[in-house]
Amino acid sequence: MRFVYIFAGIIILATGACGTQERVTGGSDNDTSRVLATVGEIVITESIIDEELNMIPPYQRSSFETPEGKRLLLNHIIERELLLLEAQSLGLEQDSFVIAQVELAMQQVEEARDRALLQTYYQNEVVDAVVIPEDDILAYYNDHLDDIYYQEPQVKVSQILVLSLEDTADVSEALEAGDTFESVAAALSQHAPTSASGGDMGWVTINSPLPYLGEQTIISEALFSADTYDVIGPFETTMGQHYFTVTDRRDEGARPLEEVRESIENTLKPTMVNSYFQDTIIPRLTENYGVTINEDAFLPDESVGPDSLFQSAQNLMESNPESAVEYYSLFIQRFPDHDNAHQAQFLIGFTLSEYMGNYERAAMAFQQLIDNYPESDFVDDAEWMIENMGTPPESLFIETVPL
Repeated sequence: MRFVYIFAGIIILATGACGTQERVTGGSDNDTSRVLATVGEIVITESIIDEELNMIPPYQRSSFETPEGKRLLLNHIIERELLLLEAQSLGLEQDSFVIAQVELAMQQVEEARDRALLQTYYQNEVVDAVVIPEDDILAYYNDHLDDIYYQEPQVKVSQILVLSLEDTADVSEALEAGDTFESVAAALSQHAPTSASGGDMGWVTINSPLPYLGEQTIISEALFSADTYDVIGPFETTMGQHYFTVTDRRDEGARPLEEVRESIENTLKPTMVNSYFQDTIIPRLTENYGVTINEDAFLPDESVGPDSLFQSAQNLMESNPESAVEYYSLFIQRFPDHDNAHQAQFLIGFTLSEYMGNYERAAMAFQQLIDNYPESDFVDDAEWMIENMGTPPESLFIETVPL
């Protein structure tokens, strides 16, 4: 049982606070540098106890915050330090398990450092560096005036609630005496959620339920008909007797730009940040630090047969034309005598021309077909492509005039 007790304490407590060599004496009850115990040359002070307390989860901490609990905590710390000293004296720092755990901890520290560096760099140099142009904000705002940023008429409403009709006399008397609506609400309103804020119920949209009251058609119509700061009521509901006043209003139409600017920026910024990251940051860092990629390592290996390689190239023509050209070239390199070698050469030129718009390289590829495969059925097509690629289709037809 002693073994279980000691290690239960070790699991609960952190291990980083003890081990200071500083020796301090004296001090008042509130002096956190006061020495509570020593273990050999190790000094355990009040501040170390406090640090240990802060590391204990809140639901366990209270049992250690009493004088008795702190003494128990001190005992745990002493036991831990004794075990550590004895383990070190036995040379257990060189134990394979200890070494492995330390290496793992160091690796986790490095990973945490890397994550913090990445997060800080991305925030400071990428996210914070992107400023959304005012023209983009205005354009997005104007495009959504009639949908996202359209608002129906609204009024901001405050109320005073009393529980009975007899209590309305006190409200009327206070208002007639010149007391503000807010002060009367604070003093007399029985509606706890709003009385402390002068009766403020927030904004109400026409034909929408009232906060705390639900559907109240008669009251809503009266609110939207009332002038600002007029007091209307009392109105009876299941809660009691209500007085209302309109403290502000918004007309039907688009919400003001400044009111929605932040939401527009939050909408536009992710795309702009991603573009800035991909188009500016990564190319600049690639150039600054030098990046080389062994592209051959990602090509199909020697075990891939000619039919599979040819089909893979065809599948890539539209989605990834650069890779398609690589695959066709690899096909010719590996299988120069294959029946489809001449077709692969033609498709290199076709991909460069029609999918990549690189007419210079395409012409060279078509010419290679003509030179290397003069008997190919694709020679005529290659010659036609050399003469006409890049020409608008409508220019290839001669318009005929009826006789």
